[in-house]
Amino acid sequence: YASFENNGRTSQNAWCEADCSNDAVVQQIHSKIEKLTDIPQINYEFLQLLKYEEGQYYRRHHDYIMFQRERNPGVRILTVFLYLNDVEEGGGTHFPSLQNLVVTPKRGMALVWPSVLDENPNEKDPRMYHSALPVKKGTKYGANAWIHQRDFKTSYENRCL
Repeated sequence: YASFENNGRTSQNAWCEADCSNDAVVQQIHSKIEKLTDIPQINYEFLQLLKYEEGQYYRRHHDYIMFQRERNPGVRILTVFLYLNDVEEGGGTHFPSLQNLVVTPKRGMALVWPSVLDENPNEKDPRMYHSALPVKKGTKYGANAWIHQRDFKTSYENRCL
């Protein structure tokens, strides 16, 4: 993929597709997420692997993508964020609408939040805007697992996203 600069997000990322998604460790992660959420793996996007170096961040954003309402997989209903290491300082996940909650990165921890409202799963939950705070010391590694309403993988294979 071509790289581009984004003022809202300064981290580096890569997608865990093809051979990566068939790796035994990745399969184990997906199985644990499936057990936790009771949603089949076919509804998951490929893992997005993240690296934040000192000073890097992701400004306030939402994981809900409006145009996906009209697509076969539907919208992202859940985010499962995996913390892959301890960060020396900073790098927390901040939810300003949840009493300014900041979740500190801890290796092995998974943070799960909805993108949609329970009573209307096509509507964005306005409380779930969040940001990745700047890493002050060290490096932060993480992974996003986004879960859709319906089968994501078949649409991806058929290039119908």
